[in-house]
Amino acid sequence: MAWKKETAVIGGTVKMRKAGSGLPFTPVGLCSTVQQTHETNDLTLPDATNPMGGTYDKLEKVTRMGIQLNMREIFARNLAIQLYGTVYDVPSTTVTEEPHVVEVGGTCMLAKMPLTIDEIVDSATGAVTYVEDVDYKITGAGFEVLAGGDLATAIAAAAVSEETFSVDVSYTSADYDEIEAITNSGEEWELMFEGANAVGQKGKINAHYWRVRFGLAESMDFISVDDFMGQTVTAEVLADNSRGAGRSAYMKINKQKNVPAAA
Repeated sequence: MAWKKETAVIGGTVKMRKAGSGLPFTPVGLCSTVQQTHETNDLTLPDATNPMGGTYDKLEKVTRMGIQLNMREIFARNLAIQLYGTVYDVPSTTVTEEPHVVEVGGTCMLAKMPLTIDEIVDSATGAVTYVEDVDYKITGAGFEVLAGGDLATAIAAAAVSEETFSVDVSYTSADYDEIEAITNSGEEWELMFEGANAVGQKGKINAHYWRVRFGLAESMDFISVDDFMGQTVTAEVLADNSRGAGRSAYMKINKQKNVPAAA
């Protein structure tokens, strides 16, 4: 058979599904790196027959197979995987007259992530309506009271009598995912990499891992302004003993051969 060059410049997509679910695989988003790792324990028997030493026999025992991904997209499932978390879908809804004690410059966190604030009124009478961007401004989690407005004046008047001032907030919440951290000890996933080679024979190359359990993230960044954020996650590849004799319990690679010539 004629020799064929097979250099490699490979790109591709990582997809996952719950292990054993039989459901379709779904993408994890862009991964800058996908790296398989191995750990071994070497057993060596010194050669006592030779006064100069040496090794009479050696056994390399595989102690661990792992996979490391640099995830570059913050989908809710990715965050939950990194935090041993559970994702709850919180649909948009209307909230009426949610009470809050307010202070100038302080942020009141609403029960749900706000999309718009429809109305803020004083709790005592409900007759005074405060104006957005004059008396308060909406924030990512709630609202902040601004200095110089009627609401700030009412708060100051209450403080003279050593009293707090309360408002009732009516708002429309955003449609969002809520990720509760450390609610499990790490779920098992089935992982697939679908790749393509840009050089060599330019064929497909796929990798399939039957049982993968990700580790808890050692740290997580919430601010990155100089570069696109990324999170490196590591996972251990577990054995699937149902694979049968002559088949790997851990992973396989499918590499295309006899690639048809481009038209």
